[in-house]
Amino acid sequence: MKDISIALNGLLLKATRKVQAYILLLTILFLALVIVSSQLVIYSSFEKRALVNELNVLHQQRDALQVEWGQLLLEQSAWGSYSRVEALVSNQLQMQVPQAKHVIMARQK
Repeated sequence: MKDISIALNGLLLKATRKVQAYILLLTILFLALVIVSSQLVIYSSFEKRALVNELNVLHQQRDALQVEWGQLLLEQSAWGSYSRVEALVSNQLQMQVPQAKHVIMARQK
């Protein structure tokens, strides 16, 4: 009977050592996973900040382009105004509005 209890104690001691080894291995594994997870959180927050900064820059560029577009529309309307075109035509090209007797109406079929 004594031999059986010694054998059982030996088996229990081996099993306990294996369990302790597995617990240590799982602890190290979980610690590594926590460290990797924390590094991924840090990286993702860094990327988020970079993307938010890029978005802000793009918004500023968009606003600047909208201002420039508005200025170009104003410039286009100034260059294309009827009074300016009429002044250029009469001064530079020596053109004038035809008299009513010189106007020919064409009919569309």
